[in-house]
Amino acid sequence: MKTKNLINFTKLAVLSLGLFIASCANEGFEEIPETSSSQLVEKYFLGELIKVEDLGNGIYADGDMLLTDEQLSDTPNEFNKNPAPGEDISKLGLASGITKWPNNTIIYVLDRSLSSNQIQVTRNSMQEWSSKTNIRFKERTNENYYVTIVNNGDNCNCASANLGVIGTRGRINMGVRTSEVVMIHEIGHTLGYIHEQNRSDRDNHVIIRFENIQNGAESQFRKSNSAQLIGDFDIKSTMMYGAFTFSKNRQPTITLLDGSTHPRRRPELSAGDIAGTNQVYPGGDGGGDGGGDGGGDGGTDTCEGIDEWVRGQQYNVGDRVTYRGFLYERDFTRWNRILECDITPQGDICDGVNPYSRNTSYSPGDKVTYRGYLYELQSNFRWSNQGQCGN
Repeated sequence: MKTKNLINFTKLAVLSLGLFIASCANEGFEEIPETSSSQLVEKYFLGELIKVEDLGNGIYADGDMLLTDEQLSDTPNEFNKNPAPGEDISKLGLASGITKWPNNTIIYVLDRSLSSNQIQVTRNSMQEWSSKTNIRFKERTNENYYVTIVNNGDNCNCASANLGVIGTRGRINMGVRTSEVVMIHEIGHTLGYIHEQNRSDRDNHVIIRFENIQNGAESQFRKSNSAQLIGDFDIKSTMMYGAFTFSKNRQPTITLLDGSTHPRRRPELSAGDIAGTNQVYPGGDGGGDGGGDGGGDGGTDTCEGIDEWVRGQQYNVGDRVTYRGFLYERDFTRWNRILECDITPQGDICDGVNPYSRNTSYSPGDKVTYRGYLYELQSNFRWSNQGQCGN
């Protein structure tokens, strides 16, 4: 399942992403007004201090990426890049920074506000992902975690999206003229991916021209030292900023080391995007052969041939290990239990279990579903992951 030359899609921290981009020389995105620094608040995300705009209702904007109060903190909580499998979670509502979609499948709702063109752009963008990677898309029936795709009413080629699985509040907000280039990028955020220029090794490949960046947007170009790097820097990635993103003077904000600008982004995934996605969301054969079926159910659920977890070893998102008789898969910020080794699944372990509710008082032994997984409350009042729904 481990693929070489993967894009850094699992670079967890650092955010600061925006695709409301300047429509200068080689980009077709819309420019947005300069952001006053007085409108920004400081929050910690995965151990790093960032500046975000408070939109109310527990939602914060970091460029085109939407973060929730579940993902942010007012204090510099310690962030562990190499957690051990089986670590309990004290409160599900504060369980994760970035979470993958279970079974490689994005559950979505098309809001009635969308125009016929926005719906077509959305379906075309989904097809780009599903035809080339292990990602699948499913319109919501009764799932309790999903992303709603809505028309934000702005007359622009712009959009914004939550980072990873958020639950019923997950959204992709489309502008009236949002193109496939932008929508493919936003789906990347929904999958949990962060901008390429935020990698800690970016200075070996590009120069950030801070003198040309809009006031208040400087943090969009910050470099993360907490990010998990996989594969080589990919200038062609759909998650890479354009050369003129957030320019205040029609001069480039990003150049190559020789001072030239990189080519304008196309409405397609790069080879690195494809390889990286099939690492982060592995299929049954490690696949993504372009067959359009999404690569199956996210991998054969067996412990046979899977190595035991080793303390201190670096693991990437999508890697699988065995630990104390269970199969685990690495998520962006933790390990997810998939199933118990040597036990044949008997139907869906989540059948008949109600989803987690903030307003419900739970007792030890109670079980809930949460973002595609089954949890049981232990006697120490910590939630324990019991496995992935569907097994």
